[in-house]
Amino acid sequence: MRRMLLPAMAVLVALLAGCTATAPADRSLTTEESQRLAVARFTNYDEGVREVSATLPGEPSVILTGWVDFANHRGLVSAGGSKDAPGEFGLYAWNGEMIAVLEGAVESAALPLPAGSWQIERLEPTASVVQNLFAVALSLGSDRPDNPTLLQQSDARWLRADTIGDTAVDVITGPTSDGPAVGTPDPDAATVRYWIDERGRLLRVELRQQSGDGDDWIQLDLGAKSDVDLAPIDALVVPIE
Repeated sequence: MRRMLLPAMAVLVALLAGCTATAPADRSLTTEESQRLAVARFTNYDEGVREVSATLPGEPSVILTGWVDFANHRGLVSAGGSKDAPGEFGLYAWNGEMIAVLEGAVESAALPLPAGSWQIERLEPTASVVQNLFAVALSLGSDRPDNPTLLQQSDARWLRADTIGDTAVDVITGPTSDGPAVGTPDPDAATVRYWIDERGRLLRVELRQQSGDGDDWIQLDLGAKSDVDLAPIDALVVPIE
């Protein structure tokens, strides 16, 4: 079964930030590294709901904080201009098909979902930076591990060892295709970087997003497992026909 951990988002730019001539040499994945990459999405699925946060570039920048339910493929985040006002711009709730937006200040990502003038539209990854991020976030959960052998044969690359807080991680680029690597893979062709700890737990994902002024990096941090219940958003809106 050719299951692989792919970003699968055409809107992402095939460039990898931070890699320069002075950067540590990248290399192919070891067996152990490919196994940890292979279980990263399944680990998210197994944990269910995790806290997430991200900052969208712009003037002003937008800080997103909330949760993603990787088992049921839905999310809820508040949007604000600072950590002191996490919901001043409103709320986003989404699943694999649609996104619901509640504009106006709220205290934070609220549960249960508050009543109000929710606006709904189809989730289109190419429509905006935020919709692309939401689609990628949902893709980070899978009900089974990926294929470590195929990952090791792909152009996925180990970039470096790093830390998030006190936790040691490996920074690994995802494969750019389903096939095996041809020649020496170029890490600058990657569209995504995964920060994975020794247990195969995904702690951060970095995506490079094309914008009118160039290319922006978007960092999605995955936090603690949560016991919040993200109810379906269908009750807020009329289902799309």
